[in-house]
Amino acid sequence: MYLYCLPLGDRIKITVFIVSLLIIINSIFINQWTNTMERKDPQRIRQFIDGINIDKKFCTVSNKSKQYINENDQWMMVLSKDGSLVYSYKLPKKLKRNYELGELIDYSKWYIEDYPVEMMNVPGGLVVLGNVPHSIWKLNLSIEMKDMRMMLVLLAFFNILITVVLAYLMSLLFMKELNTVVSGILDVSQEEETRLEEKGYLKDIKIAINKVSQKLNDQKRIIKETNAMKEEWLAGVTHDIRTPLSVIVGKSEELQNIENDNEKKQMLETIKNQSFKITFLVNDLNLINKLDSHQFILTPQPLDLCKLIRECIADVMNIYASDQYDFVFDQNTKHGKIYIEGDAHLLKRAFHNVLINSIVHNEQGCCISIKVKEELDNVIITFSDNGVGMSEEKIKSINNGKQNINEVHGWGSVVVKRIIGLHSGTTEFRNNNGMEVNMTLPKKLG
Repeated sequence: MYLYCLPLGDRIKITVFIVSLLIIINSIFINQWTNTMERKDPQRIRQFIDGINIDKKFCTVSNKSKQYINENDQWMMVLSKDGSLVYSYKLPKKLKRNYELGELIDYSKWYIEDYPVEMMNVPGGLVVLGNVPHSIWKLNLSIEMKDMRMMLVLLAFFNILITVVLAYLMSLLFMKELNTVVSGILDVSQEEETRLEEKGYLKDIKIAINKVSQKLNDQKRIIKETNAMKEEWLAGVTHDIRTPLSVIVGKSEELQNIENDNEKKQMLETIKNQSFKITFLVNDLNLINKLDSHQFILTPQPLDLCKLIRECIADVMNIYASDQYDFVFDQNTKHGKIYIEGDAHLLKRAFHNVLINSIVHNEQGCCISIKVKEELDNVIITFSDNGVGMSEEKIKSINNGKQNINEVHGWGSVVVKRIIGLHSGTTEFRNNNGMEVNMTLPKKLG
């Protein structure tokens, strides 16, 4: 029953082992009496003898008899009734040519020197058929029928006994393996890390358990990291929203005591900009959540990249209609238009984030430059400003994907890198007399 629980390869190995052992044991028993049986084909032996004729002191041997000797790598000699040699064929030189009656009786079932022999009576003499030394094991065995029956009974008994003992030992070994596997399954069910030694009869099952355990541990780690990130995000949202809300509340209270229309206009502009920051921040959070949970479905389509960037510049200028910010667009293309395959909504969101980050983090104003460079298979988009930039440490953490979203540029860089990555592109942030963002996107071919 246990054997059927094993993998096919292990079952085959165990079966072959048991069968081989039984064959060896049975061979030892059976070999005791199989040697008493005639080794040669009786019909061919008879043809061999019939080809030999003895007439007084002369002997003739047919070609068939000689052919039999050659085919079986044997030798022969024909002796007269008084033991003298009448004829020989391939007879070894070391053997005698004449024998006494007593010698022939001793040799009749055994050996002449080291040569196993068989002796056969023919009219007028005796044929001695010899074999190569050590080619035959001859044993003179005489067993009574009752002893033979007893031998067969004992043989059957020992076969059954050995089979039962082997089955019991195999079951013990299997149960040990099975207990190890069950223990591993219990550990996995309790979400404990498990590592079973991948050998033995249940090797395949152990490998599968180790894989499941590793997968569960990876999922636990991912969940832990995701929860930590969500906590960090919530802390970041609280931090980032608190500042613009404080500005909005403060400016709203000041408006009640100000009568100058210009000052009121500036304060309202400030309130508008801070409200936009909150809206933009909440939208970023919502977008990241959708991307992480795979709720956002991409709708790729051929897009005119330069047209898309111009629309983004116009959108940002309408929101931040201020003379403090200048926008320069440089289009380096061969055919006037560059087409890419992408989701227009997501790509515009990424471009918006980069442009607005340059504005938000440079309140005193700056020049924002956008350059598009066409290559063989890719398009390189460079956003740069001549503002304050950021520290090399933060640049490094952003490029490595380990930025702290509580810090400046945290949310914007997360969204940008995720969106460009979804479009099989890359994003690199660096300082170059201000902030510079390089995006690489594949062109639409054909």
